[in-house]
Amino acid sequence: MSPQPETSDASERPAAAPRRRTAGDRSMQRATVIAVAVGLVLDVIVLIVAATRPESTALAGALVGTGLTLVVVLPSMAIAFLGPRLSPMSMAATVLGSWAVKMFVVILILLLVRDLPSLSTQWIGVALLVGAVSAMIVEATLLMRTRQPLDVEPARPPGEPPAQQ
Repeated sequence: MSPQPETSDASERPAAAPRRRTAGDRSMQRATVIAVAVGLVLDVIVLIVAATRPESTALAGALVGTGLTLVVVLPSMAIAFLGPRLSPMSMAATVLGSWAVKMFVVILILLLVRDLPSLSTQWIGVALLVGAVSAMIVEATLLMRTRQPLDVEPARPPGEPPAQQ
């Protein structure tokens, strides 16, 4: 007889229940989609204004800034939809990793285009600030106004059936 507890066959173990979508998941996804939409609508307005400017570099700069806005906001939206399927540790790693990659890409592109005479760096900055910062502000505001329920299941010993409600 072994001092280790007997393990049952894999077919006898209960299957892990799929994680259900909570109200917090839905509100996070809704806030992220609304924030991205607001950021892109404001960037379209910046593009329209830049297109009416007499200098030809304004529109090109605003287009680069809008592209950088997408680099900043789209990964956040993807994480909002991917997050419910991830464990807390992998979610934290995904958020941190995506933030680092976004910042690296934005800084690298800004360094590469800073001396190009065909782009207006002011319009790059305006489009990036208007699109990305407005999206972050909208998302933060919506999430602060949403009362997120704390959805925590207490840990139970292995083999104990789930509590009945």
